[in-house]
Amino acid sequence: MILPQTGQAGEVGKALEDAAELALFDLNATNIELLPADAGGSAATASGAVQNVIGGGAGVVIGPLGATSVKAAAIEARKRGVPLLGFSTDRSAAGSGVYLLGFMPDEQATAVIGYAASTGLSRFGALIPVGAYGELVGSAFEVAVGANGGTVVGVERYKSGSLQPTDSLRALLTPGPDGRPPVDALFVPEGGSALQQVLSTIAGIGFDPHRVRLLGTDQWSGSSLGSDPMSLGGWYAGPSPERFERFAGHFQSTYGHRPPRIAAQAYDAMTLAVLLARQRAGFASAPAVLQGSDGFSGVDGLFRFRADGTPQHGLAILEVSAGGPRVIRPAPDSFGGQGF
Repeated sequence: MILPQTGQAGEVGKALEDAAELALFDLNATNIELLPADAGGSAATASGAVQNVIGGGAGVVIGPLGATSVKAAAIEARKRGVPLLGFSTDRSAAGSGVYLLGFMPDEQATAVIGYAASTGLSRFGALIPVGAYGELVGSAFEVAVGANGGTVVGVERYKSGSLQPTDSLRALLTPGPDGRPPVDALFVPEGGSALQQVLSTIAGIGFDPHRVRLLGTDQWSGSSLGSDPMSLGGWYAGPSPERFERFAGHFQSTYGHRPPRIAAQAYDAMTLAVLLARQRAGFASAPAVLQGSDGFSGVDGLFRFRADGTPQHGLAILEVSAGGPRVIRPAPDSFGGQGF
């Protein structure tokens, strides 16, 4: 298990390791040895750590954390034919024996746009941050709108955290002479303080959330959105929060503190590693087992891996309410179900 043990990410790395150990305990995997190594804060350190654990007999690598480290570690894992379960949402890091944990932003955009279209919304606008994330999620937004028979009315691109009340933004959101806003729904795929800045800016130009549905991604989860009247009634795609809460309670009762959200991925990664170890062919069975079409039921619900190593999840649609997120469309319980 290759994770940061020191530095800024050290606390998160410790939580991931704790979650993995919890999975070993829950699965009674007493015959499996966990070899932890410090991924450090650089690609070179992560690469060296992978060499060390594989040299020590590791048959599968869990980690590291972040695209840069995963890509570096993957080079060494591929050389030795060892499967790697990495914590990243960068598609370019996956493939050839590297499988990514985490929720891909484009699948979230596809899910929430598809749901919105199914309710009759057809005119879509989007506020997309500049950068690699924005390019990915913005492209998925436009494809999803077209695939569902909708119309992209306008897309405003801006530097994250610095949305300005431009004329084009006003034109996108201000009702026309007939009193009807130009869009039925506005896609805002940011979270945290960046999302709050967006909401503040559009509130200042008269955005009415009762007439235009706000849409988002799982970046909305964990935000104090319900306390902001602008966000009430907004929809976003993500895992059902009840499942993570059960895991968080189990983790807290064991370690005495609440885990970060990403700890669920470490628990699932270790569960997969144990599953592989128990196969007749051992870790060599990774491609056949991990790419099975039925997928797996993890902490955050249904997931599976595509042939290119990227994950696919069964996502719920949630609505922001004053009492917290409310599931308005449950996640599917099989890959033959809704949305697949």
